[in-house]
Amino acid sequence: MPIISKYSNEKIETVLDEVMEVLHKNEVSVDLSLMILGNSITHIINSQVPVNKRSEISSKFVKALSASINTKEK
Repeated sequence: MPIISKYSNEKIETVLDEVMEVLHKNEVSVDLSLMILGNSITHIINSQVPVNKRSEISSKFVKALSASINTKEK
């Protein structure tokens, strides 16, 4: 059964394009990009998720991230 998001693909792509544009405009390296995005995720979880749900949310995020990584060359 496919997962249905409450957010439109268009909204997701628009915001993602804006974030990537900022990183590209600032010529941010891969490692710095990952640090920035990781710190952003940490900030969002710590400031917007109840303490008793943070571990669960972070585990689900890591699982979803790992599942979305392409491990084969195209």
